[in-house]
Amino acid sequence: MTPGREGADVGRAVVRGGDDALEGLIRPLLEALAKLADLDCTYLTVFDWGRREQEVRFVHRAGEVEIAEGTRLALPDGASREILLGVTRSPAQLPSTHPDSQAAKRLGLRTYVSVPVVLPRHELFGMVCGAGRRPQAVGEPVVALMESFAQVVADHMSRARMAAIEERAERAEEQLRARGLFLAAAEHQLKTPLTSLLGAARILRDGGPGLGEDQRDLFLDLVIRGALDLTSRVEGLLVEARADVQSRDLSPSALDLTEFVEPIARTFDAASDHQILVEVEEGLVARADASALHQVLGHLLDNAVKYSPARGVIRVVGRATPDGAAIDVADEGPGLPSGVDVFEAFRRGDPQRAGAAGIGLGLHIVRTLVEAMGGTVAAEANDAGGTTFTVSLPSVGSARRQPGFPGAA
Repeated sequence: MTPGREGADVGRAVVRGGDDALEGLIRPLLEALAKLADLDCTYLTVFDWGRREQEVRFVHRAGEVEIAEGTRLALPDGASREILLGVTRSPAQLPSTHPDSQAAKRLGLRTYVSVPVVLPRHELFGMVCGAGRRPQAVGEPVVALMESFAQVVADHMSRARMAAIEERAERAEEQLRARGLFLAAAEHQLKTPLTSLLGAARILRDGGPGLGEDQRDLFLDLVIRGALDLTSRVEGLLVEARADVQSRDLSPSALDLTEFVEPIARTFDAASDHQILVEVEEGLVARADASALHQVLGHLLDNAVKYSPARGVIRVVGRATPDGAAIDVADEGPGLPSGVDVFEAFRRGDPQRAGAAGIGLGLHIVRTLVEAMGGTVAAEANDAGGTTFTVSLPSVGSARRQPGFPGAA
């Protein structure tokens, strides 16, 4: 990724993430601009060069012109982040082929002006725009005011970008440390069964005729068990590695949890001797990657079945939250071990429990995938015993698409 593209992506992430500082800055500026320039509507657009679209991010409406926040429009074919745009003005003053002119005329605007927001390295970030239904001349004082507002936005985005880059660098460093710890733990996980396997194999090789039939069978059993154990551990590490790669390439979208959750739960209900009860609110929707969420619920249900007593009840509840949706998976198992992060790699509940096979990566994978979808996962002990795992997912965005609006430069 080139430096310019990385900076633009970080800048968009700051704006789309609901940057309160930018919103607190730009809304008063748009209101002041509408009053000083006597415009019906003022707004800021942000360019998305990856999708070649622009979005109306913030709007101040003072008159009859109505332009909705979240509206998106495709950029013209010739538009580029390296080609800096100048000031554009009312439809009558623009060439008929100019996209601003055509969009403005379709909306019945008689006054229109836009000023580019230019970031360092001469990158085009967006436009500060004003519109009105009454014809009026847009003089240089208004343009100069808009240019100063655009510079304020550019300065803010530059500072926000630097902060985001620093945060990303810190996060990458933390991930490298976590990966190093994971690899060290993985080495330990593989070394024990390998040592046992090699020891038994050498005894079989060197013992020769001196080994009795019972002893040979004993060491052969050790070799087989060691090989199976090692295979299981390697497969677990491969699953974790695939989940780590998968988490970097998710495609979250609106997902109807009412229809999504129950079939997964029913699969485990049919394959085990547990009773799995499912209750999901009607019309419950969240933003998630279907494949990743399927894997998350599979791990949580497998964990609940593994640690719950035979014929125990497992409850799966989907509910709305202020920030989106949550899925609870509650079991009747032994509960949470004290003082242990159960989502840490290679952590397990009760390894002595019958049927509790595995190397402790399932919940680690769950956290990796949920956080990659922008959600969180938590575990809490139930009052009556057992554990409830809660996956919280973000709500679906409300961006809308409309055929055209002024601001496409």
